[in-house]
Amino acid sequence: MKKQCTEAQRALLLKRLQEKPCTTVEARHELDIIAPAARIFELRHHHGHNIQTFWTTALNPGGRNHRVAKYVLLPGKYKEVI
Repeated sequence: MKKQCTEAQRALLLKRLQEKPCTTVEARHELDIIAPAARIFELRHHHGHNIQTFWTTALNPGGRNHRVAKYVLLPGKYKEVI
């Protein structure tokens, strides 16, 4: 997958979240977004999307379990827009 600018990464991640929740492992390996937490921060604080974080465990492509964030897009606006 081609390297993307942050704007394209935000759009890609938001589209995914509109379809279903996404973990950091999925964002990194399926969407090629190396720093998903930064894109989530921007979507919340600069664009007002109500994205909640839930902690879970997930396998990475190498088969190791990790504690990861699972992001879920909820209705309404995020309260702390900068």
